[in-house]
Amino acid sequence: MLYFGSILFFVIHLGIGAEKLSFFFKFLRIDKRIAPSPSEIKKTAVKLSELLDLYQEEQQKKYKLNEPLKIAGGVDETYFDSMILVLMDLSSGYIFVEEESEDKSYETWLEKSKKVADKFGIEFKYFVSDRAKQLIQLATQGFKCLSVPDLFHASHELVKQFGLSLKRKKADIEKKIAKEIVQLTLLIELSQDTSPQKTIIKELENQHIEIEKAISTYRNILHRISIALHPFDIKDSSKVTSVMIRVQLYSILQEAETLKEEQGIKSKKDHLKKFKKQIEGMASLIDTWWLWVNEYFQVDDISEECKNWVQYYLLPFLYWQKQADRTKASDLKEGYQYAADKSLDKLDNHPLTSIFMENKDMISWAKWMVSNFQRTSSAVEGRNGWLSQMHHNGRGLAPKRLKAQTVLHNYFLKRDDGTTAAERLFHEKFPDPLEWVIEKMGDLPLPRESKKKIR
Repeated sequence: MLYFGSILFFVIHLGIGAEKLSFFFKFLRIDKRIAPSPSEIKKTAVKLSELLDLYQEEQQKKYKLNEPLKIAGGVDETYFDSMILVLMDLSSGYIFVEEESEDKSYETWLEKSKKVADKFGIEFKYFVSDRAKQLIQLATQGFKCLSVPDLFHASHELVKQFGLSLKRKKADIEKKIAKEIVQLTLLIELSQDTSPQKTIIKELENQHIEIEKAISTYRNILHRISIALHPFDIKDSSKVTSVMIRVQLYSILQEAETLKEEQGIKSKKDHLKKFKKQIEGMASLIDTWWLWVNEYFQVDDISEECKNWVQYYLLPFLYWQKQADRTKASDLKEGYQYAADKSLDKLDNHPLTSIFMENKDMISWAKWMVSNFQRTSSAVEGRNGWLSQMHHNGRGLAPKRLKAQTVLHNYFLKRDDGTTAAERLFHEKFPDPLEWVIEKMGDLPLPRESKKKIR
């Protein structure tokens, strides 16, 4: 277990070289029992990678198409020595496609996506991506569903419009103030009239106050965009519609345009125009998600009382608590937690909560449903970051190693709740991949001395 497990984790998963692991085995003084040479470790790593691929094939064959897998897909392209296409279920984190490709055309994306959709019976409810034309086509034409602009990428258009420009203006004013203060000190030492100089400094300080206000407005705009795009109002957890979000985002955009004009900000690209183009798509996510929620009530025999309890009491609490748990930004986390606490009070005070909470299947569905409200493709971006780290370790990403990485991501790595991506997607347990491959690895490779002794 130690030998094979170390190779799987350090060499295959983390990309640490066979030479370093060989030294590690010798450091542990186990080189008398096993063959720790770099060449033997490399051979073992290749065999483990091949077995991991077989492991995933075997587990996927067990999946029975009782009903369609309804998912929110995240798609992206990343570039190393070659281009890699990634398709992931954003809720569970399960990777369906992670392959090298010679091109990123709509036809290529459709071919790869259709293949997994047919294999698993997937119904894509919507895709989240950047605004690459082929990814928009994949959603709207290939699968006849919504293409949702990534909120992070959309917000970043405002960062590009204001961030650096306002920062530079502030730095220039502070530099001027420092220079004029030096001049003022010199005038004082020379016992000369300082009134004109103080007037200059006062004017610069006023400019500094104004730029600070502009920066505060800019940050507030980003904050309001983030707290706007939710299926519930953060103030009272009431149900939100796409029309309401659209109105809010256009209002925020108007404020951004006013700020740009006031600060005289000019750039080669009109980033606010790019943001504006994405408002409709972002807002449409709200109604798409609510339609998905309503599918549950159409299939199951649920009373109107129970339906209202789920929509207006249970879902808001589960949603805000999930947002509070996953968010790292302190200002957002505080707001989300406050909304979660208020929603919990409403839930606890509802007279039928104790009765409806006994329906474990419904509670499980509700938790799954809130996990399917996805505003960004950050899970895919995070995966790309991991692959980039592996690539820049100097080990490269050969097809076999990339496949092994995908299997480990889907069936081995766990979130804080102790579940793997495969368990979250398929709602069932799978054999431990490490134990599965070790059973098929055979005997440990013995060092040369040991082989002589055995003879």
